Amino acid sequence: MIIMGSEFKKDVPFRKVYIHGLIRDADGKKMSKSTGNALDPVELIEKYGADALRFTILAQIASGRDLKFSETRLEGYRNFMNKIWNATRFSLAALQDFEVPREGTRAVPMKSDLSVADQWIIFETGQVMKRVDEHLSQDRYSDAANDLYSFVWNEVCDWYLEFVKPVIYSAGQSGADSAGSSLASGSGALLASTAGERRATQLVLAQTLNRIMRLLHPFTPFITEEIYSKLPIRGEACIVDAYPNIKNDKEWLAVGSSEAAFEMSIVKEVITAIRNIRGENQIKPGVQLNIRLAPSDGRVQKILGANKAAICRIARVDQCEIGEAGNLAKCAVAPVRILATPLHEGASVDVIIPLEGVVDLAEEVKRIQKSVEKIQKDIGVLTQKLSNENFMKNAPEDLVAADRTLLEGHKARLSRLQDSLTRLA
Repeated sequence: MIIMGSEFKKDVPFRKVYIHGLIRDADGKKMSKSTGNALDPVELIEKYGADALRFTILAQIASGRDLKFSETRLEGYRNFMNKIWNATRFSLAALQDFEVPREGTRAVPMKSDLSVADQWIIFETGQVMKRVDEHLSQDRYSDAANDLYSFVWNEVCDWYLEFVKPVIYSAGQSGADSAGSSLASGSGALLASTAGERRATQLVLAQTLNRIMRLLHPFTPFITEEIYSKLPIRGEACIVDAYPNIKNDKEWLAVGSSEAAFEMSIVKEVITAIRNIRGENQIKPGVQLNIRLAPSDGRVQKILGANKAAICRIARVDQCEIGEAGNLAKCAVAPVRILATPLHEGASVDVIIPLEGVVDLAEEVKRIQKSVEKIQKDIGVLTQKLSNENFMKNAPEDLVAADRTLLEGHKARLSRLQDSLTRLA
């Protein structure tokens, strides 16, 4: 390659070589034909796809450390490819009547038309651009891949698409639906219903898809090129389009909002807490719940009130009261804590769900008691382990730190379970 480049291009084809560790089998053994643990990349590509294989390696590879290759992980990243494909199908269906702007990726909506979710996803897109650019400049390819995975799967697919559904499909809905989806907050409506707001959300969705494909393209070139060719906002081809970064995307990122990101973090954590209570208490997904939200201050209460419709819709809540905690007897309580940042003070909300008439309280007490017994045993084992002088002297520091963190987590969970028993007694 160097000789050919020097002869025909009068330049070397590359100036940097990245040396990574060995790719071993799932047990950490070196792959060898003689031992029969070698994997054929062509067979893996035929079974899982080239993009899934590329992403599996890129997400785990690091200089100076060997990689344990597992088909289980490969299956997981194949699911990621499916997630991207299905999310794009939904998005393109939602953009069927989208009017493509002449400005292309330079098109920016009026900030007053943007919902909280729109401003949040634009802000998060800028954050992931910044992190990925830093990772790639320092050859931390696994960090870049994992940041993109988390952003696309968690923020875009799991949350943003869920929030924009009523916005995209709000036109022509009944007056009750429109009234329920027009609640506004200080930074814009989370569930919009006007034509201008709908067009703005469609533009944000189209622009976000465009940037996701360009960000993922070096990692998964085949699926992104195929999807890119079907996007309403696109260039000639993904491979020759500019790679997104905060320097060349200032106008678009300027309509994002850290305030909206803070607001959305509260909404997401409250919905997650409600879902966790459902799971822990084995409440069927179809059961409509009555909940109480006890915010720490008026600012948080205002945010919850503005986004009450979204919380009720996504978490399948029938009635939601926002105010004092009230009587906690026979209730499940999940504290939500949002840590303070340089831009925002911390926030807290107690999610309270009355369980009487929803679950069998006697069975629930038995279940919690079993969990308490198990955690107490685990705490005893870890405490004895960390009290062993030989272990503390010879064990690696990271292992000791991990055990201490696990012990603290068990103690915190034990405290919560004991509180639950007190409330249900």
